[in-house]
Amino acid sequence: MKKAIFLFTAIVLLASCQEKVQEPPAPMPDPNMVIFLKNVETTKAFLEAFSNNDSLNFGQYVTDDFIWSPPSVGSDSLPRATWEEAMKGFMKAYNNKELTDAQYFAGLGEDQKPNGDVRVYGLWKSVNAETGKDSRLKWYSVLFFNEEGKITHQAEWYDTADLTKEF
Repeated sequence: MKKAIFLFTAIVLLASCQEKVQEPPAPMPDPNMVIFLKNVETTKAFLEAFSNNDSLNFGQYVTDDFIWSPPSVGSDSLPRATWEEAMKGFMKAYNNKELTDAQYFAGLGEDQKPNGDVRVYGLWKSVNAETGKDSRLKWYSVLFFNEEGKITHQAEWYDTADLTKEF
């Protein structure tokens, strides 16, 4: 019996002497991904203001020297005033605007690492205000941000022929 108690005590002592395995510390989040996630929220608010025809608040997300690169051939680096007029035209021409299937991806710098900018893909669904016809527009945009979290440049791509299908 003494051997059994001694063996049991030895096993307990050996087990308690084992070095505890510590979990490795959680990796620090990439600061640019933190900025990206913040800029995604700004992008969502920006697009929601557009969807709601909120032209007063829509412009608060962009800088005064904002540059717009629309999808139309031959148009690039247009000033904020031109962009505002175009967006007001879209707001007037289309009702019930909704960006569906939106996917947000980090913009990449020359080093192929996240830089805080936002790439967004989706399908705009709306109703043409004049004809009442449903409209579908596959859309892709890259939004470039400054340190304050405002959009400095927007480049957009979609098939402009899709806009004329309902006329």
